[in-house]
Amino acid sequence: MRSLAAVILIFAIGLGGWAQGGVSPLGLVPGPAPGLSVSIWTDKPEYRIGEHAWIHFYVSQPAYVYIFNIDAAGLVRQIFPNVYSPNPYVSAGHHVIPDKPTYQLRVVGPPGTEWLQIIASTVPLGFPTGQPDDPFPLLGGSPEEGRAHVLGLVPEPGCGCYVTAWTSFQTLPSMSYGVWPCPPCWGWGPCPPCYGTVWAPVGAGWFCDQEGNWHFFIGECPEEPGWCWYLGPDGKWHLRIRFQFGG
Repeated sequence: MRSLAAVILIFAIGLGGWAQGGVSPLGLVPGPAPGLSVSIWTDKPEYRIGEHAWIHFYVSQPAYVYIFNIDAAGLVRQIFPNVYSPNPYVSAGHHVIPDKPTYQLRVVGPPGTEWLQIIASTVPLGFPTGQPDDPFPLLGGSPEEGRAHVLGLVPEPGCGCYVTAWTSFQTLPSMSYGVWPCPPCWGWGPCPPCYGTVWAPVGAGWFCDQEGNWHFFIGECPEEPGWCWYLGPDGKWHLRIRFQFGG
C-alpha cells in the first residue's frame, strides 16, 4: 500500500491506545453524538518500511466508519473504505483492517511520525471508495488539499452525528545489509545491477525506466512505463511491465 501502501501502510502510542485530547490531525472539531464513541489503535507502535500493519478500531454502535492516514509528509490517504472493502457501514464492536484476505496494508514511508484518524458517523458521508489503480485514494496533492477535502465532506460539529479519534505510530527506515537484493531475472528480460539473491524486505524492488536506468526502491512500483521487479508478500519476486502507447 502507499503511505499505509499499499499498502501501505503508514502511520507514538502504547498498544491499544488512542488520542484522548490535543488537536485533531485533520482539523476536525467533533461535536457530541449521543451514544456513539470510537477509538483506534495499531498492532505495533512502530514499523519498518516494508512491514505489514493491522489497524484496530472500536465503535459503540453501528455506524459509517472512515479511516485516514496522514503520512510523515502530511499527505492524506483514505484507508477505509477502499476498493477492496467498499462498504463503510459496520456493526458495533471491535474491528480489524484489513478485514478481507484480498488485500494487505504495507508501510511504505517516508520515515517519521504518521497519524491515523477515524470518523464514525450515524449518516453516510460522501468519501470515495477508490479505483483499481488507486485503491486507497489520495485526498489531494498537498497536505492542505487533503485536509480541505476531508473538512468539506464532514458535517458541521453541531449536527451531533459523528465522533472522531486518532492515534500515531513511527515509521522507521527499512533494514539494510549493505547488499542490494537481486531478483532471479536471468532469461526474463533486463536484469538490474545487483549482487545475488540475499535478504530483502517485502516491498523491495528494482525499476527500469524507458531510458534503461535502474532504480532500487522500497514501496510500490513506479507508475511510469518500464520494467519493475518487486518482492511480494509471498516472499517471491514478481515482474510487472507497464507500456505506454501513443504520443
